[in-house]
Amino acid sequence: MEQIITQIKQLKPEATITLLSLPDGDSMNTMWLNYGTHGVTEFLNERPKPEPEERGLIIHSPQKISYNSKGLTYIIVGQLSMDLGNFRVALNIVVDETQRKHRIKVDLSDFVSVEDRCKELSEKHGLDSHQLEADFNRIADLLELYKESLFEDEMTDLYSEKELTPRAMEKAVEFLQNPRLMKNIDSLLEKTGIIGEEDNRNVLFVVTSGYKMPYPLHCMVQGTSGGGKSHLINAIAECMPQEDLLDMTRITSKSLYHYRDKELVNKLVVIQDFDGLDDEAQFAFREIQTHKKLSSSTAIKDALGNTRGKIKTVHAHFASLVATTRAELYLDNMSRSVMLGIDESEAQTLRIIKRQNQKKAGLSNRDEEQEAKQLIRNCMRVLKSLQVVNPFADKLMLPLEAKMLRRLNEQFQDFVCQITLLHQYQRKTDSQGRLIATKEDIRTAVELFFSAIILKVDELDASTRQFFESIKTYVKSQTKGTTYKFTALEIRQATNKEKSTANRYIKTLQGLEYIQQVEGAANKGFKYVISYFDDMEKLKARVKQELNRQLDEL
Repeated sequence: MEQIITQIKQLKPEATITLLSLPDGDSMNTMWLNYGTHGVTEFLNERPKPEPEERGLIIHSPQKISYNSKGLTYIIVGQLSMDLGNFRVALNIVVDETQRKHRIKVDLSDFVSVEDRCKELSEKHGLDSHQLEADFNRIADLLELYKESLFEDEMTDLYSEKELTPRAMEKAVEFLQNPRLMKNIDSLLEKTGIIGEEDNRNVLFVVTSGYKMPYPLHCMVQGTSGGGKSHLINAIAECMPQEDLLDMTRITSKSLYHYRDKELVNKLVVIQDFDGLDDEAQFAFREIQTHKKLSSSTAIKDALGNTRGKIKTVHAHFASLVATTRAELYLDNMSRSVMLGIDESEAQTLRIIKRQNQKKAGLSNRDEEQEAKQLIRNCMRVLKSLQVVNPFADKLMLPLEAKMLRRLNEQFQDFVCQITLLHQYQRKTDSQGRLIATKEDIRTAVELFFSAIILKVDELDASTRQFFESIKTYVKSQTKGTTYKFTALEIRQATNKEKSTANRYIKTLQGLEYIQQVEGAANKGFKYVISYFDDMEKLKARVKQELNRQLDEL
C-alpha cells in the first residue's frame, strides 16, 4: 500500500490522498454487492474531514524564526527579547511565488504600528492588508507562547529534581540500608576511578553529600600544581546529581550578587582554582558561606521614574569544593572550610600512573565506573533533608591547640550530623522527627575527620608539612645527623620540586623558624639547618589517643 501511495504522489504531487478503513470483513466489492452504488457513495461522503493544519513557528536558531502563511513566509531575524511586553521585531516578508523580500520593523503589540505597516505594504507592494494583519496577530500570539515556554523551561532546569524510576529508587534505598554503608561507599568511589586518597575521598564525599541537607559543609583541597587536587574534586563532583552541580572555573567580582533568589539553593559549587578569585569575589564567597545570603544596596527606578535605593538579597544553601595551591594566603577562607591536603607521595604517584596506563590500554571497565557513579547519584536523590540531634555532642572535645577551634568544632559537629543523615534509613527518630546520632556515627566521624583536625592543629599547611617532612627525612639520612647543613639545591633534588616551589616552601619555613639560614651569600648560595625538629607522628598519636579515650567513655 505504501508503495502505491508513493507512486501516486510521484505522478500527482498536488493530489490529496486519504486512507479509509473498511468495516470488518468487507471489501469494496462486497460493499457494492451488499449496499449498491448509493451505499458506497454514502460511505465515501461520510469519511472524516481532515482538520486544517495548525501553523506554528519554525525555530531555526535563536537568531532566526519563521512562520508560513498563504503565499507568504515571515522570517523574524535577530535576537528575540525575552520581555513578555516587548514584541518589536525585525521581519523579512517573502512572497512565495516571486521570492521577493520585504524588510520591515514592527511592534506586534502596537495596533497602530501593525495597521500602518499593513497599509503601507498593501499600497506600495500590492499585498493583502487583511491577511497581513491576521498574520501579524497570529505571529504575536505564537511568540508570546514561545517566550513563556522558554521561561518555564529555564525555571524547570533551575529548580526541578530529576525523577527516578521505581527500580532505581528501590536499589538506592536498599544500598543505603546496608549496615556496611561507609565501606560500600568507599568501594564505589574506588570503582569510579579515584585511586588512593582513601581518607580524603571519604571526607570529600561526606562534605558534598550535604549540599541539600540542613548542615552544608565546605572543603578546601590544597596541593602543589599538578598534584591532582582538581582531579580529586572533579571525580567526587561527578558522583553527585549533575542537575545540582555548579562547576565554576572562576568567579567575577560582582557575579554572586546577581544570582536569582533560588539559583544557589541546594547546589554543589565546585571552584577549580580558588587562586583565580580576586579579593571582592573571595569576600562575597566567604559571606555567602557563613551567612547563607548576600545583601547589596542598589539603585533602581520606581514606577514614577524616580531613582531610589533597594536592598537585593540572594539566598544560598550549598556545599562547596575548592582547590588551591596557596592555602596560607586565605586564612579567612580556611576557617570556614574543612582543610584537606593532597597525597603527593611517590607511592600515590605510582598508583595514579598505573591507573592512567590501564585506562589508555583499555583495561579499565568504563561501564562499571558509570554504574558506580549512577548508583551514588541516585542515593543522593533519595536522601531526605532531616534535622539531626546528637546526644553525645557535649561528650567530645577537640584538641585545644587546634587553630580556629570554634569553627572547627562546628564543622566537626556538622560532619557527625551528615554521617547520620547518610544512615537515615538505619537510624531512629525522636518525637519531633529528628534523626538520632549513634556512637558509631561519632566514631566514624572521628576516623574520617582526623586528618582535617590534624591540619588545624599543625602550624604548617598540608603541602608545606609534606615538604618539611621530606627535608627531615633527608637530613636524618646524612652522616652528621640532625645538625646537617643543606642547600636549596640539595633539597630540590631530594624532594623533586621545582625551584620556585621549593624556594617558596623554604621561605615559609624560615618565616615560621622551622629552618634557619646559617652561612653563605646571595651569589654563592645559602646553607640551612633545621632549627625546630618537631615530631608530627608523636603529635598525631597523642591527639588520636585523647580522642579514642573520649570515644571509649561514651
